Amino acid sequence: MLIDDQETIYPYHEQITYVPKRDCQKKFNIYLLYPHRPKNLSSNYSVRIDIFNKDSLTYWASWHLLIPFQFLPVNRIATQLFIPATTQQQFESSCSVSCGQLGRCMKYINENSSYFCQCDQGYSGRQCTNKHSCSCSSDSFCLTSSICLCSMKRFGRNCSLTRSVCQSLNSSCENNGLCIPVDKSDYKWNFY
Repeated sequence: MLIDDQETIYPYHEQITYVPKRDCQKKFNIYLLYPHRPKNLSSNYSVRIDIFNKDSLTYWASWHLLIPFQFLPVNRIATQLFIPATTQQQFESSCSVSCGQLGRCMKYINENSSYFCQCDQGYSGRQCTNKHSCSCSSDSFCLTSSICLCSMKRFGRNCSLTRSVCQSLNSSCENNGLCIPVDKSDYKWNFY
């Protein structure tokens, strides 16, 4: 996600369903656009990468990547992410930001003393004080008013499209396997 120095999350984002067996050595090219053209030179932009467990939609970890040379119209950032084996824990005692009752203080994986607020659904901002309405389906996670994290069986901007491929297999994966749909052309429309 593209964020500014006030931790505003802009609607310019990408979502990837990462499958270790399939994607371990894969390189991803992601393009994020500045919210205004020409971009606001008084704002400092950066990239925040959040990972969630797609099966349970629980938060896992985050990275913060600074954008060098803010004056340039285009930047390329190359990084390698190492996904931790366990979920990131809250940092209450050493936290330098106040998240209030609507968020949890979390530490960026790649920065020693940099913290941010992981806000509850329906809230965003540096201290989780910005309330927003959510149009995501009920079985998804509303990150911001424009970003929905879909469960494995749904996709689309608001997670309103159903993936029927795993339902047609009746979850017949052997050895406690998990059906992970990859073909986005197999869908059913749901209207709310």
